[in-house]
Amino acid sequence: MAGLFVWTATLAGTFLAGGLATECFAGLLPPARRQNGAEAPPFVVLMPAHDEARGIAPAISAILAQLRLQDELIVIADNCSDATARISRDLGATVIERWDPARRGKGHALDFARSFLAAHRSAHPANVVIVVDADCIVQPGALSRLATISAAQDCVVQGAYLMVPPNGAETLVRVSCLAFLVKNLVRQIALDRLAGAALLQGSGMAFPRTTFADMPWRVGSLVEDLDMGLELLLSGRQVIFEPEALFLSPASSREGTAGQRRRWEHGMLQTVMRFVPRLLRAAFRQKQTGLAVIAFDLLLPPTVLLGLVVTAALVVVAMLDGFGAPLLVLAGAAASLAAALLTAWWRHGRTTLPPSAVLCVPGYVLWKLPLLAQFVTRRERNWLRTEREP
Repeated sequence: MAGLFVWTATLAGTFLAGGLATECFAGLLPPARRQNGAEAPPFVVLMPAHDEARGIAPAISAILAQLRLQDELIVIADNCSDATARISRDLGATVIERWDPARRGKGHALDFARSFLAAHRSAHPANVVIVVDADCIVQPGALSRLATISAAQDCVVQGAYLMVPPNGAETLVRVSCLAFLVKNLVRQIALDRLAGAALLQGSGMAFPRTTFADMPWRVGSLVEDLDMGLELLLSGRQVIFEPEALFLSPASSREGTAGQRRRWEHGMLQTVMRFVPRLLRAAFRQKQTGLAVIAFDLLLPPTVLLGLVVTAALVVVAMLDGFGAPLLVLAGAAASLAAALLTAWWRHGRTTLPPSAVLCVPGYVLWKLPLLAQFVTRRERNWLRTEREP
């Protein structure tokens, strides 16, 4: 019985560590190159905004600088009690206002915008719809690149959406931004390589207009964008990743980061329970290995939790079996994971987390433990606006 338990712990830990290591190494390969020679079709940018008056101006200005006469920015002022709508209009954006305090959140705002576009099709004839968060600074060329690829391949395209720590940011915030980079860049490149697919991540998403018009938003989900992308994949639609279209959001304070990570990770864990069985069934019935790869990716827990599980497995196996084959197998997988994460950091993350701060990673692990435990003791169930830096 002890031997069975040892090998179960070994295989579980090896599966998790080896899985994330494989994704990290695959994510270091050059991303797929996509043709971007044609002129971008007319596109409309939707920006859901709830009480964003303090920080929305730079985001709007960055978008307006990339628009042509045939393009448009529409800000959805969702239940705003501040000057979000006025500031957006003054800067030159089209503004639509929504009032429904009982139903707040991004999904409701985008559903409202979809109805608006359908009712005013002749005035807003864009072929591609791009969604950008109100605190997100679109980097030069990103919008036209997404619109061109989305229209040319008739698919949904996710840009590279990353968090940027402000000057003087605490080390915990910087480590959180690095974890975000691994999830939103390195692992997205890996999924593109291994599955020919990508996950939606909330900002920097481009949709063919017909796709945007037909899809139902999961307005009750904490991670409605992720869920929507999975629904699209299950329905046979293509969702791809474009790393050269860059969208940057400033990281929040320690407190804001904690709330944001709790919402994301609790939502992710709920999504795993809902979608992994459906993805595996679809992969088996339709013989689509890409859907199985997506399911496998969802099964990988947050990096910190995965590291803790592998460490616990190492301790248990060493105590019960000593220095035998199970420990060597598990230690090899753990070493591969450590090498993969270090390589990913060296390639992509040294600006986000400088070498002098790497030794603070254990402190981040301790900081994250209560957030993960709250999935059981105090699970996040409602949409909350992320606290922004002043």
